[in-house]
Amino acid sequence: MNLLFTVVDVFTNQPFAGNPLAIVYHEAEESLTLATGQMQALAREMNLSETVFVTDWDWRSRRFTLRIFTPSTELPFAGHPSIGAAAWLAGRDTMRESTSQSIDLVERAGLVRCAAQWTDDAGHATLVPPQLPEQSGTEAGGRVAAELGVPVSALVGDVEVWSAGMAVHCVELDQPGRLAELQAPALGGPLGSWELCCFAYGPGEDEITARVFPLAAGIQEDPATGAAAVALAGRIAPKMLRDRGQAHVAIHQGAAMGRASTLRLHLLGAAGRLEAVQLSGEVVAVSEGRWLRVPSGV
Repeated sequence: MNLLFTVVDVFTNQPFAGNPLAIVYHEAEESLTLATGQMQALAREMNLSETVFVTDWDWRSRRFTLRIFTPSTELPFAGHPSIGAAAWLAGRDTMRESTSQSIDLVERAGLVRCAAQWTDDAGHATLVPPQLPEQSGTEAGGRVAAELGVPVSALVGDVEVWSAGMAVHCVELDQPGRLAELQAPALGGPLGSWELCCFAYGPGEDEITARVFPLAAGIQEDPATGAAAVALAGRIAPKMLRDRGQAHVAIHQGAAMGRASTLRLHLLGAAGRLEAVQLSGEVVAVSEGRWLRVPSGV
């Protein structure tokens, strides 16, 4: 099998920042016949936050089927692979008439519509998530604060659970500086089944500082997490849309890991109610190669 890969850094315009993503695909843009276990083994070999496989191509309708894996599990939706793959796919269309294109991604969570552009090994993409974030519950902050190593007084309100394809526990902190004080919760610990997004408003207007701990996916901390950003849109909409119909919000993540990232949300709604959300970010290519071996019998 002529299996290639490209690694791009997502939510940054600087190589070796942001969140790296491996894109695996057939050299002739044919459908992939890999079994789920083979894809999982390749993702584990790459050992990045996510590896995405382009399993089917349809240039006529600009619709592409993706499967997304962490080193330990498959995800129904993830923003960082969607943004990275959409921008990269835009650059592979040699017949394009403009620098900006529509790209549709078919993921397990549903259809993800994107607008993307790519020039000189770098690009940008905007996506509409497969669904608006919905709140599914709340949690008391006491044990969360204990696991994060901060006093309960540092938390603002309850821990709210929001999902736009992946459930995320959103933890608001009282100030951006508090993020640097957090200790990463242990994999397999009391919060090990959670995707945890810790955030604070600031430092500037319409800015948020965040750290994300995708423990349920087997990752202790992630430098840029699009699905968490989309889920967070539901949490912040009542404040961001209280007195206006739209807001452009920059989320700063990854600084604690030495991989600074910026994720951008465009919120639309009224009277604090979220009616639409878009996620966007920049992408830059850093490497490419060929798989010499593919696991068998997995």
